[in-house]
Amino acid sequence: MPPPPSSSGSSPTSSSAASLDLGTDAAKLEAANRYVRWNLLFLLAIFAFLLLPIWMSLVPYVNQVTNVVIIIIIGLFQLVWLIATICAIRRTLAIVSRNKLKTSKAQDVESADATANDSSNIRHIVAMTLYKEPMSVLQTTLDSLVQQKDAASRVSVIIGMECRTPDKEAKRQEVYAKYDNKFLRLIVTFHPSGVPGEISGKCSNMNFACRQGLEILRQDADYNYEKYEHVFTNCDCDAVFDPDYMLELETEYSKLDPVDRHSSIWQSIIIYKRDSMPFFVDITGVLRTFFFMGVLIPWNINPMSHYSLSVKLLEDGAFTHPAYQMEDIIALIRYTIMTRREIRIRPLNLISINGPTSGANYIDEIREWSLQVRRWTIGAGEVFHYFIVKTYRMPSLLLSISWATRFFVYYGLVLCASAIFSIFGPILVQLINMVTAEHDRLLVSDSLFQLISFIFLATQYAFFLVATILVRWCLPAPGGNQYNKGVRGVTRGLLHWIMMLPTMLAYSYVELYSFFELALRGKNVCKHNAASKSNLVLVKGAGSS
Repeated sequence: MPPPPSSSGSSPTSSSAASLDLGTDAAKLEAANRYVRWNLLFLLAIFAFLLLPIWMSLVPYVNQVTNVVIIIIIGLFQLVWLIATICAIRRTLAIVSRNKLKTSKAQDVESADATANDSSNIRHIVAMTLYKEPMSVLQTTLDSLVQQKDAASRVSVIIGMECRTPDKEAKRQEVYAKYDNKFLRLIVTFHPSGVPGEISGKCSNMNFACRQGLEILRQDADYNYEKYEHVFTNCDCDAVFDPDYMLELETEYSKLDPVDRHSSIWQSIIIYKRDSMPFFVDITGVLRTFFFMGVLIPWNINPMSHYSLSVKLLEDGAFTHPAYQMEDIIALIRYTIMTRREIRIRPLNLISINGPTSGANYIDEIREWSLQVRRWTIGAGEVFHYFIVKTYRMPSLLLSISWATRFFVYYGLVLCASAIFSIFGPILVQLINMVTAEHDRLLVSDSLFQLISFIFLATQYAFFLVATILVRWCLPAPGGNQYNKGVRGVTRGLLHWIMMLPTMLAYSYVELYSFFELALRGKNVCKHNAASKSNLVLVKGAGSS
């Protein structure tokens, strides 16, 4: 039977505002952000960079080195792609190797069981949020958690619903009826709306759900909270976990000493699957998985979608910031700032599944896709602002410069500017050179410049091909890769490979527009307008391995 309402975690608005972000009123959190928006610096740097081919070609004497400079910059982008490709290949090999050992050697299972027994004092807390997503999506996630080893005795689940969630009481009752006996504890909270200083979305909902959920567990005498070490997993309600996720997490967690355990975030490799996807949704998913393996984890930039950490780090880092919208992008830098120690992202060599955006028709698919890209971009701009405001609290100046550089290179240059610059930069230079006075070219003639530009285009497609092969056909995805198998799957994959550059260009334009929108509208645009999941149907069998 469902627990009484008092244990559901719902409470008046006043209680939620009483302990937000280190115990301060959420309304105070905006005080330092109201007048200067540091994301303007982010946009200014991107815009100046994109205008580089124009002004260099028009300035006398400087235009002599324009060809060389453009080639060097595009060459650096290619170097970034090369490094990302090497990292992605290494991660893919590690995942494939683990998968082969798991399926071919019985002693590996015994070894894993022994590890689990050695860490039997570990309990898991998994938290997710729900607003307007259909219950079928949530049930797919919960079903994958039920498959975890000893879920009924070691895994507790917190589901944070919004007070404005349609039919929230009926949904709560349905969740309890189906899953109350499947987990050690099942807690549903209702996040109040209209808390001063908060923005509606996952960050504020998750912040409330975690605080309420942990308080309920600590007050539960039968749970014996202090007896155990707790590992927390933050996820979306459309996450499908590998059946060995918790076991693998415990294994990696137990390898570290206590200091490193509480200074680490674990990230599985996420792929995006559903029964049918437009090419731009499918390609975006492939590239995001590639960047998981090649950039976000090895460059230690930020976790994404669902990730795990110790509850101690979660609490030391003051949970999630209720005045921001992207709790995953902000997680690493926020915990680094709040704890004043460097936090590392550590990979889990297994695959998880997230549902991509979905729409009722093709036009709706485009709208939902652009909405998601816009939300990621505005979230990245807001995180950069947060970092600048709080940078004086970073453990060291070197770490501040290093992280800011990596963050800007990825979100500002690779995702937003590189495709536009690499395609249109050489074209603009050649067009301007045709109408301006002739001048000497230093080192690189116009004909050689054109040749090198085409070579870079070819190498870019070579990197796209490697990313396509790795994600579509090499990763051992739960439920198999039926979507990409057979003549139809291979043909679709190759056609989507050809469309990768146009998709990246469209992605870049949406990002650039979003940065301008954030600059013009400021905090008013920083709202968590989540992409729709109402038409989401994950690939059948995705929850099984």
